[in-house]
Amino acid sequence: MSLFSTKEKAFGLDISDQTLRLAQFSTGRKHPKLKIYNEIQLPVGCLVKGEIKQPEVFIAHLHKLLKTKIGRGQLSKEAVISLPETETFLKTLNLEINSNSQIPDLIEQVLPQALPLSMEEIYWDYQIVKKDATTCQVIVGASPKTLVNDYLKIFAEAGIIPVVLEIEAAAISNLLIDINKNHVPQIVIDIGQNRTGLFLYDGDAIQFTVSLNISGNQIDEVISQTLDLTLPQAEEAKIICGLDETKCQGAVLEILAPTIEELAREILNAVNFYYENFINPKEIKAIIICGGGSNMLNLAKIIKKSTDIATTISEPFTVITNPNKGFFTPAKSQSFITTFGLGLRGLQPETFYDRP
Repeated sequence: MSLFSTKEKAFGLDISDQTLRLAQFSTGRKHPKLKIYNEIQLPVGCLVKGEIKQPEVFIAHLHKLLKTKIGRGQLSKEAVISLPETETFLKTLNLEINSNSQIPDLIEQVLPQALPLSMEEIYWDYQIVKKDATTCQVIVGASPKTLVNDYLKIFAEAGIIPVVLEIEAAAISNLLIDINKNHVPQIVIDIGQNRTGLFLYDGDAIQFTVSLNISGNQIDEVISQTLDLTLPQAEEAKIICGLDETKCQGAVLEILAPTIEELAREILNAVNFYYENFINPKEIKAIIICGGGSNMLNLAKIIKKSTDIATTISEPFTVITNPNKGFFTPAKSQSFITTFGLGLRGLQPETFYDRP
């Protein structure tokens, strides 16, 4: 699902408050091939909660990201670009229809009840999940016009054509669920630098998303303050010691226990909300954890124990091939999950605009 779109192939551009990442794929005989990729750090204050506060600085760093790209081939001028999760809304609607029903009109009647903004304040798009003679299930994505207009203006100044503005959960789903052909009912958790996104997938669609006040930076700060370490040292301790009681005398496990318990509670809250509020809910059979903040030993093991649901750390290179194992280490690969999903969407121009 896209908020804006054309019909051309494009590269994926993932934007966060601290980092820009890109990935461009080509179509292989059997599987997509990752041809071009890169990442670059943004200065503090350039982006704040997805809002571009320093446009000139942002554009300069975007141009540097493109100029220093890694890989072979020509980079497209068109991009599938992520929208900040905290400024987007994803909602599944079940509509009653008849032969005269116009789906967009029905959505406009129902959607305001589910959003904190008026219809005049948002851009929105929808995708039909399933439809029969009397009912239609759609998934609707929306974002504030002010944010989208700012993005469009800045990318026009940068010489980049946004062919799709994509919600992060949809990009992650494109890789971990669609490309990896993993369509079981599941929870996907993206632990990023500044926040954690959770979404529940079932029935060939994302049913809802939740933004959590847990982040990789927050975890690093807790370790840093408790053990009197610098932030880089805290990040290293998180990766090396993780949640293993036999490493570092179990110090990191003890420090992060409240945070991990909170994460497990939020997962169970999401599962119970789904069971109690959705029609014909199915058993949630899996939890997938991804994102840069997922790089902790035993994280999946502890979440499985706390939720009694099979839990794994995501594997981005199940179908696509890792072109550079020195660059895409297991830890760094987790930070590119959204980027890969955006780039893979760039190979599907026929889906950029899919109104019936």
